[in-house]
Amino acid sequence: MRRQALRRRYYDLFSRLYDRFVTWHSGEPTGPMRRALAERATQVSARRVLDLCCGTGAVTWALAETAPADTVVVGLDFSWGMLSRGKAGVERAGCSGIRWVQADAAALPFKNGVFDVVTCAYALYELKGQARSVMLCEVARALARGGRFLAMEHEVPTRRLLRALFFVRLWVIGAEGARAFLGGEVQEFGRVFPRVAREVLPPGKSKIVMGAKAATPPEADQATCAR
Repeated sequence: MRRQALRRRYYDLFSRLYDRFVTWHSGEPTGPMRRALAERATQVSARRVLDLCCGTGAVTWALAETAPADTVVVGLDFSWGMLSRGKAGVERAGCSGIRWVQADAAALPFKNGVFDVVTCAYALYELKGQARSVMLCEVARALARGGRFLAMEHEVPTRRLLRALFFVRLWVIGAEGARAFLGGEVQEFGRVFPRVAREVLPPGKSKIVMGAKAATPPEADQATCAR
């Protein structure tokens, strides 16, 4: 419990630098990348969209802009500092209609099958191995039949210094199992979702992994998550 409180406090403080850090870490403007994620998430009609581990709300905002006007968009994060900055940012821009929820990604406070699309940007590597597995099952539970989960992550940096800092940060935040997850995203998604795809976005420093829930009854994915 104490470790969880410290981790939340870390992200509350980190929210002040988060957007600048992501831009520096990826080596590219993150606006186009997040816009690309939002466009892919909303290219198929969706009435309810969840942005998981939304941070300061950059993807949440992009989703609200690209989705039809009557779409319900929810941004969820366990850090109130992140959510506060996201909420303040969209209010300054005059964007309304986004709902903000403070909760744990591994224990979503939603009923089964309520979302058509779930997104997550630059957060999966930061979850511990078991927490990430539980989160994927929670996402599958919250998705409607045929719903899609789109996660955007950094490719592992090729430049020596950035690569070293990348792994140092994973060690600092205690992301157990992250090394095994690197390059193995398709396999891990495949344990929960029957259809998985991976796309590297130009110029090659970010990628999107998509898992689609079956449109037929859920015996297969429920059995996987029950193990």
